[in-house]
Amino acid sequence: MGALVAVVAGQPRAVRAGSANDADALIRHGIELRKVHDDEGAAREFQKAYDQVHTPRAAGQLGLAEQALGRWEDAERHVGEALHATGDAWVVKNRAILDEALGAIQGHLARIEVIGDPEGADVSVNGRVVGKLPLQSAVRVSAGEVEVELHASGYVPMQRTLTIVGGQYQRLVFHLAKEAPAPSAGEGPSVTKIAGEPRPPSESTPVAPLVGPPAGADEPSTARTVVKWSAAGLAGVGLVVGIVAAVEHGKNVSAFDSHTKPACADNNGTAVDKTTGAPSADCQGILDSYQRDTTWAIVGFSAAGVFAVTWLVLQLTEGSHPAAPEHAFAAPVCAPSFSGLGLSCELRF
Repeated sequence: MGALVAVVAGQPRAVRAGSANDADALIRHGIELRKVHDDEGAAREFQKAYDQVHTPRAAGQLGLAEQALGRWEDAERHVGEALHATGDAWVVKNRAILDEALGAIQGHLARIEVIGDPEGADVSVNGRVVGKLPLQSAVRVSAGEVEVELHASGYVPMQRTLTIVGGQYQRLVFHLAKEAPAPSAGEGPSVTKIAGEPRPPSESTPVAPLVGPPAGADEPSTARTVVKWSAAGLAGVGLVVGIVAAVEHGKNVSAFDSHTKPACADNNGTAVDKTTGAPSADCQGILDSYQRDTTWAIVGFSAAGVFAVTWLVLQLTEGSHPAAPEHAFAAPVCAPSFSGLGLSCELRF
């Protein structure tokens, strides 16, 4: 009996020793992998060791590997766990390295405070459930694009995406809307009954004939047509006047600049001899001509634009609709869009 008790009592100690030895071998292998820059493989080895023994050494090595992989949230948790073991010999020896690593890790982290309703709603950050409303504290997240989602039974889920930088603190407020109640089985659309039960028309019930719009209702009037094409003609005249004036303006500017006896200069609308500064009648005539041409060019091009727009509006707003049943006739009306290039149309019933 005494021997049996000794064997049973010794088993846990042997198991713990075996686990520690296995974890130590995993950590050594992970360190070798880190030396050859296989941080992913090293993190897997450190994770296995950490799952077995949860020692500060295993936590610290795992956190340092996660730092190298950019897994900032997990790295902060594991490095911080190691640093809390102040009496551990490995931590004492490597505290400077761990403190420096924790500072670098926290530079890549931010905090998000999620508040709102309903109480008890599940809060997910980047697809990971972090708790239920109300959360006890802000959520630590890696800097960059973050997706925050709220779910609650009977409510429409809500999702927000934001970009956050390291060290930033962001508050998000959610108010979920309740889902619309589903119609019960067999329930169809309601029917308003007026003066008895509705009934379909029988063969003896006369059906009103379909009536189209009056003949000629959509044809443009003669006056409208005259105005439209007069505007088109005046637009053309204005364009010709503007072009001719612009050409003459160019010629007169060249003549003014190339005049040599005397050399011409413009002194606030007065033509003078460039050498003496005295007024020059010859130069003044050229100056007056090209200023007059400038005025005519502006008038011509402006008139062309106004009349062209008038023609376009009249053209686009002409009705040209086929006959349709009475009370079901929709007339599309179009006009130029003043908020940008293009055409704006609407249906008028």
